[in-house]
Amino acid sequence: MFQYAPNQISLLKCAKCNKHGKEAPDMINKHPLDIRMLKSRTSGEYRRKFALRRALPALLTAFFLIFSTGCSTFSGFSAEGTMRPPRPTGEKSAIYSVLETVAAGAFTLKYPTSGDYRSAIITEDLDGDNQQEAMAFYQKADEAAIIRVVFMRKAGDAWQSLGDFTNTATQVDKVAFGDVNGDGDQEVIIGWGSAQTGSTSLCVYSIEKGKMKELNLDQSYSQMAVMDFDGDGFDEIFTANVALGEQPALSSLFRIRSGAIEIMGTAKMDKTVTRYINMQVGLLNETQYGIVLDGARSNAGYVTEVVYWNQENKKLETPLLDENHQSVSFTVRTNNILSRDVNGDRIIELPIATILPGFTAQTAGETSYVTDWMRYDALSNTLERVMSTVTNGTDEYWFLIPDMWKGAITTEYEAETRSMTFYRWEEEDPQKNQKAGKGKPLLQIRVFTQKQWSAGKDTQGYFELVDNNNLVYAARNLSPQDDLSMSDSDVRNSFRLVKQE
Repeated sequence: MFQYAPNQISLLKCAKCNKHGKEAPDMINKHPLDIRMLKSRTSGEYRRKFALRRALPALLTAFFLIFSTGCSTFSGFSAEGTMRPPRPTGEKSAIYSVLETVAAGAFTLKYPTSGDYRSAIITEDLDGDNQQEAMAFYQKADEAAIIRVVFMRKAGDAWQSLGDFTNTATQVDKVAFGDVNGDGDQEVIIGWGSAQTGSTSLCVYSIEKGKMKELNLDQSYSQMAVMDFDGDGFDEIFTANVALGEQPALSSLFRIRSGAIEIMGTAKMDKTVTRYINMQVGLLNETQYGIVLDGARSNAGYVTEVVYWNQENKKLETPLLDENHQSVSFTVRTNNILSRDVNGDRIIELPIATILPGFTAQTAGETSYVTDWMRYDALSNTLERVMSTVTNGTDEYWFLIPDMWKGAITTEYEAETRSMTFYRWEEEDPQKNQKAGKGKPLLQIRVFTQKQWSAGKDTQGYFELVDNNNLVYAARNLSPQDDLSMSDSDVRNSFRLVKQE
């Protein structure tokens, strides 16, 4: 089993270590119960393009997808065709009127199925003139095998078409924006999906002399992102593909120059991943941008991969990958907890899950794991531990584990009472004729309804942690004199609702 120090994992021998090496932060040991000490030292707001943008049509899309069938990433079910969506209001109403003219007949709106932009009608300033351009995805009633996108610009009080393009896709998978050709204007990057083949393709749309131009990149992807990887002020397109037939598991970084694709770099990925279930784009540490991907493996496990652009050697790096086996072992786990910014410092943390004592992979439930949340440091080529938690996804909270509990406790969850109990773990001691197993109960966290809490039903000894959405999360110390016992204040500081993160 891969072993690591409490706060730092050395992944590979780095030739730069002596020059750039640094001791791992010891914050978690000094302040195990105060995650505020782990806030990022970076300043400024996160780049505008990474902010999540949601609109009402996203909710409509989610509603429609409930009724889709099959296991394909791209469902062949046409949700939009079941009913005509409400006519847009405001500015989008004028755009809709142009769309009616362009379509010249009956049509349905098509909604992107993933990414930050989920509306069938999207507005964005593409050329930096402080005026919004617009695009709309639709399908004509007599073109079942074709999806169209029309681009528009406002001239005076009226919207005019900049171009109407077709694609033999059945889904709009993803929409992104970025200056990928270095002309100073934003391009539209659209990922198209096919329900029949499960494949994807990429097209880039740019404004040239007042008209939109389409460039088909002939690139497939399992995941796609657009950001400035190399810090040159322009954006690049990142793709990650799982192994499929003759296609290797590969990540690629490329841009558009002189109307053609310029491949900047490629890197091998974990060949055992069959699909990516999560992608986080942003800071890996205070200065390094990159991508973190969570993938489902062919053996039913999960793994997390890191990809970033190495500015020194001008290469795309996948530092966690074992080149000999073309797989990642450090972040393998059986539970599907996903990477995220767990503590609000704008840095992406990676989960490393370990089964608590007394459980096996076959017997462990969600609360039977402790998750070490790690950040990757490209300079020292290490994973650094930020915090450790036990997650209760059913009741939607996390509990921060102090260092004194690592390897010393286990848990038990009772669904009927919605209670999670932490126990001291007793190691086997033949001299005392003691078998390994649960020892003293230390702490219990329980979820009450507001009615139960107000009535005082079974609440004796509990103190309130959070009152949220007609539920009261409460805790009680079961062995206050035990040397592993936490104070009420420490318990409160260690409790976090998942939705608050």
